[in-house]
Amino acid sequence: MQTVLFDAIPPEEPNGKIVVQHNALVNARFDLSTVEMRLFMAMLSRIGRDDNEFREMRIPLTEIVALSGRRPSSKDYQQVAGMCDQLVSRILHIERPTLSQRKERRNVAPDFDKIPLMAYAKYRGEEGALRVRFNDEVMPYLLQLHRNFTKAQVVQLLKLKSPHSYRIYWLLKEYSTFGNRVMGVEELKGLLNLDGQYKQFPLFRLRVLDRAQEELSRTDLPFEYELIRQGKSVAQIRFLFKQIPLSIEAAMPPLSGWQEVLYQVGLAPSSLATILELLEEGKVDSDYVLFVVKVQREKHRLGKVKSLAGSIFTAITKRHLVTEYQQAQERRQQRPAIIESGKEAVRFRLEDLQPVYQTLVEKKKTADATFEEHLQRVYLDQGFKLIKDSQSQQWVVKQ
Repeated sequence: MQTVLFDAIPPEEPNGKIVVQHNALVNARFDLSTVEMRLFMAMLSRIGRDDNEFREMRIPLTEIVALSGRRPSSKDYQQVAGMCDQLVSRILHIERPTLSQRKERRNVAPDFDKIPLMAYAKYRGEEGALRVRFNDEVMPYLLQLHRNFTKAQVVQLLKLKSPHSYRIYWLLKEYSTFGNRVMGVEELKGLLNLDGQYKQFPLFRLRVLDRAQEELSRTDLPFEYELIRQGKSVAQIRFLFKQIPLSIEAAMPPLSGWQEVLYQVGLAPSSLATILELLEEGKVDSDYVLFVVKVQREKHRLGKVKSLAGSIFTAITKRHLVTEYQQAQERRQQRPAIIESGKEAVRFRLEDLQPVYQTLVEKKKTADATFEEHLQRVYLDQGFKLIKDSQSQQWVVKQ
């Protein structure tokens, strides 16, 4: 849905747009708080398609908090130790595959395996990050999945705030091909770890169903629901939703300008979403974002910064380089303008785009054979123009 993120997309960082779970895990019974669910989402996004074992993952606390739409506070850091205690105690109740004939013949309830979700969770205060690892017993449900799995787009999951909405999204996503799913009220409560709660159905409907419906309405899986009654009581819920094919290309909106630059240096969708909120709130501007990228890239080249993308995200969200940016702006005002005054534009130095292209080539994330092809496809075909200023500096500019 993972935000001090990564340098050249190291293995522990999110590098994909799709997350996958085995259907047994989708339908498992477990309870996570909102913050824990965000951590779980960040961990899922760091699993590679070809991974065959779990490894330690570094999850910055800022990434988890960023998904809530705010910045970390001292309270978040104070509570993280308690969150680690809760995480290592979380148990998955996973139903074991059993032949329906056998269940009917013996007239017994399904068998469940109880498996700890986490191997460990450690907080490193000097890093402001969690060091976490999934329990190896969970491997069959997250790694090397070839059948009986459900996949979802990270950018869709990032829109969900309630852990119950998150679980309902996955439960419906499993049935997206069919466009409907019928679940017993008590069955759904069990999967959401709400056994014995909301004994009055209207309260369950208001706080769980209607909230999930409102949150999922902003995703690729909006739904309606019908109540199936037995007598006066509601026994089942029929969820109705329109199938929206999963498309990797549709996982993120088209990127341009500062968004593309950040994505190319390795920031995850959650990081882009956080920075976009800051821009919309007027706390930073796009020129500042590009200034930070340029400064941190040079520091990284000189070995002063270990994590390029992480340092970029931190400098943007915490506004570490605002003074330097303002000074650069003052110097820029003394130079001849390359665009008309009063008109906003997105602009890059041509020489700054070449390292970006080389990074994409190294990561095998572009099919462009030359920088010229990349420049044409990504910029010139999208309305950018090559402009040379009075000092013979070449710029790529879009009004």
